[in-house]
Amino acid sequence: MKKIVLLFVFYVVACTPLQKPTVEEIIERSIASHGWDQNEHTVSFDFRDYSYKLTRKKGFYSFQRSTEKEGNHLKDVMTSQHPLQRFQNGEQIKLKDSMANVYSNSLNSVMYFFQLPKPLKDGAVISELLGSTKILEQFYWVVKVGFTEQGGGDDFQDEYRYWINQKNYEIDYLAYNYLTDGGGTRFRKAKNKRTMSGFLFQDYTNYKPQDKRVSLDSLPSLFEKGLLVKVSEIENKNIQISLPE
Repeated sequence: MKKIVLLFVFYVVACTPLQKPTVEEIIERSIASHGWDQNEHTVSFDFRDYSYKLTRKKGFYSFQRSTEKEGNHLKDVMTSQHPLQRFQNGEQIKLKDSMANVYSNSLNSVMYFFQLPKPLKDGAVISELLGSTKILEQFYWVVKVGFTEQGGGDDFQDEYRYWINQKNYEIDYLAYNYLTDGGGTRFRKAKNKRTMSGFLFQDYTNYKPQDKRVSLDSLPSLFEKGLLVKVSEIENKNIQISLPE
């Protein structure tokens, strides 16, 4: 009789489907998978014409970028305590509010994508689990992300999709639409994954649909069919990491 009961319990457990994680659990696991659960670090890297530096400590962050232009050294700095400031050859220069906003948005954008998926926990984020899908024979959680107007920045109306691998919780694909400069839609495929000091860094191939008005959820299918147009390569180079001892 005891054997029958044990067999019945085993059958019930084996046949019970695994509970679907919440969107918060998926994001947390993805952050850990990418290594961004490390609270204190300094990371520098090059992207296109700029050198970037990211510093995070408890209750504080700093974003920096620098470049050489027309014989001058330019550096933009913004922190959790101060809005963007621009320095030319070490001296702070005054910026019009409109230009400070342009530089701030540009710096924020690069840092946002570089730190993914950590920004998905920002206070202005509205996240939703849309379900599961399959891309190139691999299963993914589909996470929809939007933003509140308060704290969501100038681009709070933009909408994102993240396809998070159900095996390792890495972001293999992402997509977004935007309204600036006439609007558009982009789809990115991760490439060149490498692990350094516990962080997972990855570059992306950037695509766009032939019709910018298509839904974000249709993009994986268009990608599989080869119907997306390659726009650019997103490559972060010369990454260096400093962690507290």
